[in-house]
Amino acid sequence: MAEKILLVDDDPTILRLLEHALGREGLSTATAETGAEALEAIASQPPDVVVLDLVLPDASGRDLLAQFQDICPHVPVVVLTASDTVDDIVECMRLGASDYLQKPFDQTRVVTSVRNALRQGELRASVESLSGKLRSREGFAAIIGSSPPIRHTVDFLSRASTSDVVVLLQGESGTGKEVAARAIHTESGRRDGPFIAVNCGAIPEGLIESELFGHERGSFTGATAARTGSFEQANGGTIFLDEVGELRMDLQVRLLRVLQERVVRPIGGSEARSIDVRVIAASNRNLQQEAARGTFREDLYYRLAVFPITLPPLRDRGSDVLLLADAFAIRCASEAGKDIAGFSPEARHVLEQYHWPGNVRELQNIVERAAILEDGPRISVSSLPESVVRGAGLEPRRAAGSPDSYGVGDTVAAAIESMTADDIVPMDEEERRIIRRALELTNWDAQEASRRLRIGRATIYRKIERYGLRTAK
Repeated sequence: MAEKILLVDDDPTILRLLEHALGREGLSTATAETGAEALEAIASQPPDVVVLDLVLPDASGRDLLAQFQDICPHVPVVVLTASDTVDDIVECMRLGASDYLQKPFDQTRVVTSVRNALRQGELRASVESLSGKLRSREGFAAIIGSSPPIRHTVDFLSRASTSDVVVLLQGESGTGKEVAARAIHTESGRRDGPFIAVNCGAIPEGLIESELFGHERGSFTGATAARTGSFEQANGGTIFLDEVGELRMDLQVRLLRVLQERVVRPIGGSEARSIDVRVIAASNRNLQQEAARGTFREDLYYRLAVFPITLPPLRDRGSDVLLLADAFAIRCASEAGKDIAGFSPEARHVLEQYHWPGNVRELQNIVERAAILEDGPRISVSSLPESVVRGAGLEPRRAAGSPDSYGVGDTVAAAIESMTADDIVPMDEEERRIIRRALELTNWDAQEASRRLRIGRATIYRKIERYGLRTAK
């Protein structure tokens, strides 16, 4: 589609000159001689660029410029005027004009200015599109899975993102509570504000109060400079309090006051500071039970658990295990510069049967390790930790120098025993298949493969060269 330029001027001669100059460049134009006509044209079909005269019979061009920014802020506006004062130029630019042309104008200059405005609009659209994709990647689209438990969870997260309600994320360690918190923030009206994550269990006890609320210079030994706390850093956005159950009782009292009064007072400070912060808390403990036992303040629990959401453990998510594993494998292989297209059937079986006590975090760590170890096109069982293989109910067989690999000789023998007449191939091809499989099962350790096949190292290197297997390593 040809770009559409809206020309706004009360002088018919100026409009004809502009139409002629822009028409020669293949640009489509529409005209308006009053402010009312211009506003109607923009409301019905926003143009790609507006060329606006500042002096109109029914409206001030400056007022129109401000209204254009409200109606269609993404549309660039080129201003035309007979004024040449610096104050007018500055005011127009402040109101959002992309360029400023003085009458009488040079037609070539007008065309150049409109072309630049079109490029500016295209760039802005590209940035907005990219921002949208990034928000999508960080939002609920970042939560991989299609199982009923995760779909139910995402539905609750989506509902929580529509308001500033305090959310308490519960679930076992490694279930992705921070990913969920970031998704809520990204999909909320605070997406353009900061997201500050604080792990209350990882910060030394003597520093957590300063981390959360800040301190003034000289307020305690070592406070050589003032520090802004996480609550103030998150102003206008979201603060994520991970492992909130680890806070000691006196800090729970301070946190409760912050939630109730929406103010913070730094250590050593005399004045309370107002904050505008959305709070999301998380814990792998059952805080309701902790409150009943007296190890967590009951009033704070009810203040945090306005909208509780429990994230399901990975063992309850069925096929999501393989979806997550494939996503992690693709990303890790890309970062490692490898061409890995997923998992072998045997490895997929292991992943499906394992119980995943460490949940999504454990799966991610195991896939990262396997992607580093694997040299083949797919991650094999031999690249998975022995504990995972055993946990899936299988028995890994140790080979010298390769603690997680399987017995190569037994695998080849089993393949030979299961052969039929249709499986018979030329000896060279069979030898190539056996050597390649031996190399795959030993993570392309030629020395170990030669030992398991009971051939000399020089022989296996000659076979690798002969059959062109070196490129598969």
